[in-house]
Order: sequence, then structure tokens, then C-alpha cells
Amino acid sequence: MAGLIFVWTKPAFAEFEIQESEVEKGEAELEYRGAVHWGFPKAEREEAEEDGDEEGALEEEEEGEFLRQSHDFEIQYGITERIMLSTTVGTDEPLDGNFALSSVELELQYEIVERKGNGLGLAFQGGYGFATRGGEADEIEFGPIIELASGNALLTINPLFGAQVGDNRETDGLGFEYGWRAQYNFAKKWAVGAEMFGEIEDLSNAGSFDDQNHSLGPTLFYMPGGGDDDIGNGNGDDDDNNHKVARPAEMEFSMNVGVQFGLTDVTSDTALKFQGSLSF
Repeated sequence: MAGLIFVWTKPAFAEFEIQESEVEKGEAELEYRGAVHWGFPKAEREEAEEDGDEEGALEEEEEGEFLRQSHDFEIQYGITERIMLSTTVGTDEPLDGNFALSSVELELQYEIVERKGNGLGLAFQGGYGFATRGGEADEIEFGPIIELASGNALLTINPLFGAQVGDNRETDGLGFEYGWRAQYNFAKKWAVGAEMFGEIEDLSNAGSFDDQNHSLGPTLFYMPGGGDDDIGNGNGDDDDNNHKVARPAEMEFSMNVGVQFGLTDVTSDTALKFQGSLSF
């Protein structure tokens, strides 16, 4: 499972996080999420090229609130069969800054509908993120976690609403972030998927699609801890158990790696994302 809530005052999905709905009492999990970005935003490159000055172009490319890399470290624990608490320490390197601690986050998740095999899983997440860099705002975020499973396929959707708080807030209204993953298990311990992420900083002033952060790309999953308890098509046959959609909360270890391609002018051209989790 990924972490619950995350804070960004920058228009970029750094960790590319997809949160699962399951909560298991007494289970602890350690997770690392990271991302490295290549390709400065297209809009800034075009503006720099119009200057016709090589030195001015380099300065233009170095401006803006975009990340070169980010690394998150999370600990989460199932307090009850329905409630999970987690804390995340976020670090990153902005395009125009140095690598440093960026946020400390506290999150809570409540499982509303437990998914057993095929069907629907539903949970609600909410949390508070403390910005650690001067001049950046704290943020509150909340939203549902939706899962739909059928046979070897699993769709997970994370829509999140957020609001900046404190003296450093730049927006007065709600913002919106989303992530979704379509995953297919083609073997007992392997799966492939597609993931998409996006953000609208201020819903009251959303602007055009090209003014927003959106990315899409493939992901490969390796789940050596998966086994007979993984989700399948629900008929209980042994053969089918070898091709079930894995539930990360039941795994001892899982990891995934993927590539995200920017879809808009204000998104980095390419990002390599990676994630590893250990539960016990």
C-alpha cells in the first residue's frame, strides 16, 4: 500500500502515489517512494527560445516550481480493522533549489467497504501536511479511495481535494489532485499496469488543460510476497489462484517501477518512478 495523503505546493506529482483501500489491524508497513524528472516544462523552453539569447534561455529554464527528484519515507499502522494511521517524511530537490526536507505529513484512513475478491472496495482518507520550507503553505487534503476488481484486473482511483492553510497560502479555494491505476496480473508474482496523475491547483481558476499538470505511463509490478491469499476471480479454484490480483496489505514485500510522460506544457517531459514496501 502507498501512503495516505501528501502535500505539494508545487504543480508536480512527485511520488506518483496510488493508495489502496484495505486496512488490516495490527499490520505495520514501511514504504519508500521516489521519482526523478527529466525535461524542463515545454512552455518554459519555448519562452526561452523566443528570447534568442542562450544565457537568457538557461535562466528561463531554471525558473518555475518543478522538481528534479523527490523521495518519501512512510510508516503506517492499522489501529483497528477499519482505521489506519500513517506519517510521511518528504524530501525533494526543486528545479531552482537544493535538496532538502519538504514536508511532514500525518494521515488517517477509514475503510468503509472491505473488498473480498471481486467487487468494490471503498475507503476515505484525510490528513494534514506541514510544509518545512520557508514561504510554503501547509495543506489539508481529503477524498475517497475506490477499488474495482474483476478476475485478474484491478482498477484503483484516488481523487483528492485539498486546501492550503496558513499565512503562506497562495489559493483561497479547493484544489484537486487525482491518480488512477489499471493493473493486470499476468503471472503469480508479476503484473503490468497503466497509471495517470494530475493536479488542478485552484478549481475556481482552473485554466486550460495545458496549464495543468497531467502525466500518463506504464508500470511493472513485482510481488514476491503474494500467494494463495491474493485476490482472484472468486471461484476458489487452485488454477485460478495462480493468477490473482495481489493485495499489497497481505504481502511481505512488493515493488514497482514505471515511467510517466508529461501530457501538458507545464509537466516534465519524462519521470522515472519507483516504490518499495515491506509489511509485517
